[in-house]
Amino acid sequence: MEADIVPLPRKQDWSTKLGIKAYRYRGLVKRYWWLLLLTVSAGLAWQGWQLYKKPVQWESDGTLMTTEQPQVGQGAAAHDETDYFYDTQLSLISKPEVKARAQQMIALEYPNLKPCDVTITPTQVIRTSLFDIAGVGAEPEYTERMVQAVMNATIEFKKSMLNGVDNAAESSYGSELTRLGEDRDKREQQLQDFIKSNNMAEEEEQGSTAARYLADLKTKQANLQNELDRLQRLSDQELLSTPQASTDDNGESQMNEYAAQYLTLSQQVAAKKAEIAERALVWKPAHPRMIALKEDLSNLEAEISTLEQQNREASQVRIGAIKTELDVLNKSIDEWTKKAMDAGEKDAEYQRLKEGYNRSANSYDKLVDAIHTIDTGKNAPGVISIMTPASTAFKIDPGTVHHLATGLFLGLALGILILAVMDKADDRFSSSTEVMEHFSESIMGQIPNVDDSRTKAGNLPLLADEDERYTFAESFRSLRSSLLFMPNGVDLKTLLVTSSIPGEGKSTIASNLAITMALAGTRVLLVDADLRRGDLSSLFNVDGRFGLSTILRDEMPWRSVAKTTPFKTLTLIPRGPVTNQSSELLLVPRFETLLNEWKGLFD
Repeated sequence: MEADIVPLPRKQDWSTKLGIKAYRYRGLVKRYWWLLLLTVSAGLAWQGWQLYKKPVQWESDGTLMTTEQPQVGQGAAAHDETDYFYDTQLSLISKPEVKARAQQMIALEYPNLKPCDVTITPTQVIRTSLFDIAGVGAEPEYTERMVQAVMNATIEFKKSMLNGVDNAAESSYGSELTRLGEDRDKREQQLQDFIKSNNMAEEEEQGSTAARYLADLKTKQANLQNELDRLQRLSDQELLSTPQASTDDNGESQMNEYAAQYLTLSQQVAAKKAEIAERALVWKPAHPRMIALKEDLSNLEAEISTLEQQNREASQVRIGAIKTELDVLNKSIDEWTKKAMDAGEKDAEYQRLKEGYNRSANSYDKLVDAIHTIDTGKNAPGVISIMTPASTAFKIDPGTVHHLATGLFLGLALGILILAVMDKADDRFSSSTEVMEHFSESIMGQIPNVDDSRTKAGNLPLLADEDERYTFAESFRSLRSSLLFMPNGVDLKTLLVTSSIPGEGKSTIASNLAITMALAGTRVLLVDADLRRGDLSSLFNVDGRFGLSTILRDEMPWRSVAKTTPFKTLTLIPRGPVTNQSSELLLVPRFETLLNEWKGLFD
């Protein structure tokens, strides 16, 4: 008897899995659309409350212009200097001293004005010497006065900075300049003496040459050590199978002679073995040609053994030569290492003296520039002026669109998150594709949802001969064909329709499948074997007082219990009365006898 073919689990690509997930989430959205509406409404309500609590803000703007031109040269250095100048002006406007002075001005000029905290934000207009001053506060009039006062305070503060240079600072700068000059001259003399006594130009060239030559020696040492390790660790066959490439006079890689011969002989041995295996199918072992082939194979294997011995001897000679060469290289490396270290120590001392001199000279030059800046800044005129006075304060948009968009996004995100959690907790299948993903068994058929055809009492009508529910009827015909023409070739006589839990539709499936088979002219016996909750008698509107339980208790013969139906070739055996031993009745031997009898009478 042939074993049934078990289909393999189906492998699905990422697009199919994505489609399954999309289908599941679409079903979730259809069922729980009100949840998304609720979360979006909550998000909008929360952002609306935040918007309601947000205080009203007023803004006033003004413009300052600087007439001082920074010293510019050419290239990137000039660009950096210009950027540094404008950054300094922005820092000046943002100083706490400027804001404090502006608050004092307002308190003196407008004592009855209600104060509030005003945030001042200065920005430079791109590619200009203009600076926009923006102030934001809770009181419109105070905000306007504050912006104007900050611009006035900035001008006064800049003037006081330019004219507030102390003479004591100039004196201290002068003594520091003298000290730095002496230190610079001292370090320069030390550097020159070191250069003359050590001939640094020649030392630098020798140090560079020693470093390069030492690197070449170490590279050669590493290559020889690698070759030595290879010759000592690999077996004869491994050395011949993976030869180390050599280089000819033209720089082209070559394989050593033994390896080439070994490769050729190995190929011949493999070919000879293949030929012997092929001839063994026809010739007997004592066949003269078979004996000759085996002798040829023995000769080839002997040649390989001789070749391995020769390669082993050559490797030992090469190992001795490498060790000798490594001894010579180690001595040379020690000598050149000492030369390179001596040159490096002199170069390090030279670099130290040179760096010390450069630091001293740079410090001297920076101090000279600082003194020059102080001298020129004493008599500098005012370099900042007001181009546009503070504007009338206007109300700032509280960001209604932003808040509503944020609430909408957060509400949707929360709703999607909740749906994702619900999807994880829901282990029901939502499509046939998802069933196929988890089970290897083939799907025999799919029954559409026809809840709209239920009667007022909630019953789903059974199929009729000319049923108008075409899709519903066709699905049962398709299921009937799938069962009758199953690929295992078994003559189908008995079907068991069951489910995991009550109420999943097994009565509907069994009844309509039986009707579909009967409409095709097949003799069908429909047995209600659900001895606790079966209701096929009510579906077919027949007397269900006697049924399968009556037959199994030997109270009545089955022919007296069997009921006719509106379909000529369909016979029904109802459930019968419920007893406290319903499950045990299905285990009695008579049930199997009945099944065998029914198989002979019905199709």
